[in-house]
Amino acid sequence: MLKIVSNIKSSLINKENKNRLINLNLLKNYAKNVDFTLVDAGCGSGANLMDIILNYPKAKIIGIDNYKPDLENAKKRFLDKIDFLYGDCLDMKIESESVDIVLSNQVIEHIVRYEKYLSEIKRILKSNGLLILSTPNFHNPKNTLLKLILKKPIMRWENNQNLPPDKYRGHVKEFFEDELITLVQKHNFKLLESKPVIPKPSLKGNVPFIIYRFLEYIFFIFTKPFVKRGYGNNHNMIFEKI
Repeated sequence: MLKIVSNIKSSLINKENKNRLINLNLLKNYAKNVDFTLVDAGCGSGANLMDIILNYPKAKIIGIDNYKPDLENAKKRFLDKIDFLYGDCLDMKIESESVDIVLSNQVIEHIVRYEKYLSEIKRILKSNGLLILSTPNFHNPKNTLLKLILKKPIMRWENNQNLPPDKYRGHVKEFFEDELITLVQKHNFKLLESKPVIPKPSLKGNVPFIIYRFLEYIFFIFTKPFVKRGYGNNHNMIFEKI
């Protein structure tokens, strides 16, 4: 029987987290069975796995991360169902072609060697295995407005290569939709579906945040017909290994 500590809400979905909802729906639409093996490559504290394990109790789920405090929190959340491993997602201690699904939720933007990350995901996935990939969209209101104000392109910051990866937890690179698809396809994946995340206005939070969310939503709605490189705050995509 699945055991989850009592301070974690057992609702099937956190309605305020649209990103997680989209990932779960992509999984429901494309998973070929209910007893799959899934690896969360960069699982953090395991929050992204809550909805999956509640919907798929027969699944074998493995979470991998190189930040021990998050892993310890994850182990406290899921007492007997998910295997959490301390390790590097660029060198996962998992047998080749043994995994049905890999979840990469808000991870690739933190990784300097993102090509190696995708190669490692490809290695552990079975033929026709699925990759659910979620990452921030570089084409967002903040960057677009700054570009209009500064009258020049916004440069994406590439992380200092000399900074130890285990000491750095910020964003290295964010992607346009088309370049992200091209990058993943280069590693022998085909895109099955792409779902953008557009956050709706909310009255929760302080006044500046509420105003920002409202203006952000208006921006997305009015610019959607003119955007050719993907819109929304996040890319949510599902790929199949070929």
